[in-house]
Amino acid sequence: MIFHRVKEGEFKRLAETKTMTAILAQESKDDNKFHLIGIDEKNNIGYVIRHGRVDEIRQWRLDILVVVIKKLGWNRFDVRLKKE
Repeated sequence: MIFHRVKEGEFKRLAETKTMTAILAQESKDDNKFHLIGIDEKNNIGYVIRHGRVDEIRQWRLDILVVVIKKLGWNRFDVRLKKE
């Protein structure tokens, strides 16, 4: 799978146009933080949100991420925890 780092606005557009068929929260290296990943299963592409000014992957606490996902119009997502 190929992953693209996109800004939050582009991620929102991809979610609204139903380009992404699945959304998941992947636990980051930092404790209690998660990355938001959108998956386009048809084209085998993953999208991850990056910060607007720097090319670093954005992180959220899970409770904040739920609010972001609801605003995108999704009512379901998977959570993946890091391996210990």
